[in-house]
Amino acid sequence: MTHRSFVHSTVVIASLVAASSVSAQRTARVTGTVTETETGRPIPGVTVRVVGTAFGASTDTEGRYAIVNASSGLQTLEARRIGYGVRRVENVRLGADASSTVNFTLNANPLNIEEVVVSGTIDPTSKLKTAFTVDKLTAADIPVAPTQNAIVALQGKVAGVHIQRAGGPGAAPLIQLRSPASQFKETSPLYIVDGVILSSTIINPLQDISPDDIANVEVLKGSAGASLYGSRAASGVIAITTNRGAALALNTTQFSVRTEYGFNQIGKTFPKPAFHRFLINADGDYVDRAGVVVPRHLRVTDLDNFIDNPYKGPLYDHAAQFYKPGTFITNSATLQQNSASTNFSLNYGRQREAGVVEGADGLTRNSVRLNLDHRMRDDFTVNLSGYHQRGYEDPSSVSFADLFRINADVDLNQRNADGTFKVLPDTLSSLVNPLYRQQLNDNFTKRARTLLSANANYRPFQWLSIDGNMSYDRSDRNRSLFIPRGMLGTDGQTPTIGSITLTNDIVDGVNAFAGATARKRTGLLDTRFTLRSTLERETNPYFEASGTNFSVQGVRDIDAAQTNTNASSFTDRRATSYLGSLLLDYGGKYIGDFLVRRDGSSLFGPESRWNNYYRASGAYLMAEEAWWPFKSTLNAFKVRYSVGTAGTRPDFGDQYENLELVAGGGVTRQSLGNPFLRPEIAREQEVGIDAIIRNRVSVSLVYANLVSRDNIISIPVPGISGFNTQEANVGVITGNTYEATVEAQILNRGSFQWKVNAVADRSRNRVTEFNRSCYTEGILFRCEGVTLGSMWGNSFIRSKSGLRPVHANSQDGFDINDDGYVVAVGAGNSWRDGIAKKLWGTNVVVDGKSYPWGHAIPMRDSLDQVAYVQIGDGNANANYGLGNTFQWKGLQLYANFTGQIGGEVYHNTRQTLYQDNDHVDVVQAGKADEAKKPFTYYSGQAGLSFNNSGYINHFVEKATYVKLNELQLRYTLPTSMGRLLNRVGAERLSLELTGRNLATWTNYTGMNPEAASGSAYNRVEFEVYPLYRIWTTGINVVF
Repeated sequence: MTHRSFVHSTVVIASLVAASSVSAQRTARVTGTVTETETGRPIPGVTVRVVGTAFGASTDTEGRYAIVNASSGLQTLEARRIGYGVRRVENVRLGADASSTVNFTLNANPLNIEEVVVSGTIDPTSKLKTAFTVDKLTAADIPVAPTQNAIVALQGKVAGVHIQRAGGPGAAPLIQLRSPASQFKETSPLYIVDGVILSSTIINPLQDISPDDIANVEVLKGSAGASLYGSRAASGVIAITTNRGAALALNTTQFSVRTEYGFNQIGKTFPKPAFHRFLINADGDYVDRAGVVVPRHLRVTDLDNFIDNPYKGPLYDHAAQFYKPGTFITNSATLQQNSASTNFSLNYGRQREAGVVEGADGLTRNSVRLNLDHRMRDDFTVNLSGYHQRGYEDPSSVSFADLFRINADVDLNQRNADGTFKVLPDTLSSLVNPLYRQQLNDNFTKRARTLLSANANYRPFQWLSIDGNMSYDRSDRNRSLFIPRGMLGTDGQTPTIGSITLTNDIVDGVNAFAGATARKRTGLLDTRFTLRSTLERETNPYFEASGTNFSVQGVRDIDAAQTNTNASSFTDRRATSYLGSLLLDYGGKYIGDFLVRRDGSSLFGPESRWNNYYRASGAYLMAEEAWWPFKSTLNAFKVRYSVGTAGTRPDFGDQYENLELVAGGGVTRQSLGNPFLRPEIAREQEVGIDAIIRNRVSVSLVYANLVSRDNIISIPVPGISGFNTQEANVGVITGNTYEATVEAQILNRGSFQWKVNAVADRSRNRVTEFNRSCYTEGILFRCEGVTLGSMWGNSFIRSKSGLRPVHANSQDGFDINDDGYVVAVGAGNSWRDGIAKKLWGTNVVVDGKSYPWGHAIPMRDSLDQVAYVQIGDGNANANYGLGNTFQWKGLQLYANFTGQIGGEVYHNTRQTLYQDNDHVDVVQAGKADEAKKPFTYYSGQAGLSFNNSGYINHFVEKATYVKLNELQLRYTLPTSMGRLLNRVGAERLSLELTGRNLATWTNYTGMNPEAASGSAYNRVEFEVYPLYRIWTTGINVVF
């Protein structure tokens, strides 16, 4: 695919103008006042612009403005000031050589529903006039700057956005908008930063993007809204815009400095058992069966098999030895300016986040960003954005599972004669000291990222505008994994021969579009028609070199390795698209929005190179009708409906035959190519109601229904083909989502304001077509009729009705213990008789079936095999967020809570610790004899056991939680201290105390009830880098 078609379409669009010449433009004068909506007081310092031109003015102390030499004709005027909502007046007829009056009223505490959005709408449009859902957060809605990733700022603030945060500095969160649009492909949204569409092949694409300096974030949550972006937007779109200086008052220059300093702190860990199962005497010393005191390595198991004997001597807090509070520092400096013809913002930022792991430096990031808008003429505007970042990542290199499995009487800080940590701190165990692993491995990643964007808009006539954009995204990742020669290996005895692995991963992405928009007003009907053509190209050269067996010690150079291997790959993705959009606005009350798009991509099979997408939506602003009876109470009321499609593209290799080289030079066939492979197509219908009550409360209610067809699934192929599988469009998944958003200005009395933002949502999905044999994939069961997020495995029975049919008349031989499980006890016995009757360790035979006494019994199927059943569901009954902002004079308190009701998490760490008797559940000390259970009850001896390698219902836990996600106390010095500020040349100074991820209230026994693995719906918590809280103090000075 070449760029010829793109150039051709651009020439066609340009020819619309070439046929005519521009006549002399006669000018107009615009005057008016800007006042507060509630008080009627004039507002000084408001910038009023004629949108799309260089003409504008600022209001004086009495709120008056005057724009001279404005372009005559049909125009849109905009009033903007920091601390107030943006207000637009559209379709203003400015007479040539005449004066017009346009007055504005601005809300001092604006509602988000009144914001202007651009994502999915081509032109800036008020949310009150959009026919589909576009959520927007401004800088005022994000008072606490995110740390790991800019997207984390959405948590608990936008309905339908589900974020599972990951631990570790710079770690990528898992994000899901509404219900998943694919069974196997990527379900993360498309990301756009300052007009740059981020490349799809970059892992963790937002890690390199500084979360500072955000002006706003817009979210398109489904294919109905994201159809503008075609075959790569079925999972939605998130667009981030950084500051450009346009929010400043006209003819203002501002310089600001911000610094934030604090520490990272582990919030929760696993308690270590202070008891063991080994034989001891009255003094707590280890003894043998004869009662003779023996050293630790000769200890023997107590015959009662209960873990209730206390350790003697010091116990060590391994979490305290391993986790150390790390430093968190963010510094930034920003220079901004706004004038009639030019506005810009220049920002430099540096962030260092050490994390909480001993010996790891975490993440360091340095970035510079320049955004510039220049109106070269009344009819010609250019927008430029540039961003460059360099980062250094020193990750942890440990097994977090080993940390919790080492016995509490073992000191991790034991060292060798050379000062290194002991490899095996417990001589009775093969578990490697996590501190040594961190010391042994010397790994790092250097990252560089460059984003460039240029946009131009030309209006040769009042009714016609031509725009074009080109953006560039470049990512460089250089990773080094190094183990020096001579250090002891994981057996604690054999020196390593040393190894090094170097990778160079580059992604280059270019996106461009050119288009033309025509506008016409006929009576009360406003029409906007747009044609656009786009071009994409993305390349990914990758190289990896490895070396082992260093010739000398202390040299970190692959040339010093005696054995070398290398591998490389190169991928090239290209796409072209064409779209047309029609917007109809009749009297500001009836809105129709229609779009068609045709995409061609090299990722599609050669026989299915082109695919079509569409959107049709409408809105009815009922409160704009003259007959509306609730104008004073229900100020705005809109009903809307939208239906649209968007796609999910195949992976690079899906359409091709895949072959694998084997030892000796042979080749084996793997996947059969598919020349007919199409993108997945998601069709979403969305119904919504938006309302404003007494200009103080906004409510949005949305229902969305999704049907995603042509899901790409790897299916078996006939053996005669010589291949194993083929990627084919054979699957369908459906879903639905309910969303509610309420924003309220609870109080606004003098110098005190209280604002609340509450969101809630519920999503469900189901695989309705699978068209291949079912199979297991970890805790997931891939099959028709299954819900993504449901958990599958084996289950212990909790009711006697679940026993084998043969036991229908002998249920008195079973009992239900205090864990709620059916256990075999024998006739005349209860689960409490284990010690009293010496039954532990014996077998019970009931109806010819033998069971270990007192042990949980697995569920069996009709063939008397251990049953494979659904054991849980990670989908929440409801997700919610609640934000409160209290303002009193210069003091502001902000608190954001997030949480979920229902849903479950699989606690895999708990299962791992059961295996080694290292979980507090297995401790029997303090229990009555009748309630005590031997360690074999937990680790298992026969049949299905708690430490089974599969997934078991015992470790499925309720994930309901409430989290204090963000807390900030900010004090801005009052104007009465202006003299003090003026002495240092400052205009404003703010002090902040901020906490992030502070506290979680839950019955879940793991470290993180938000945990997920691989995808947002796969709710399994493994032994990984934990989430930690961050406390900081900050200062922000504006000059």
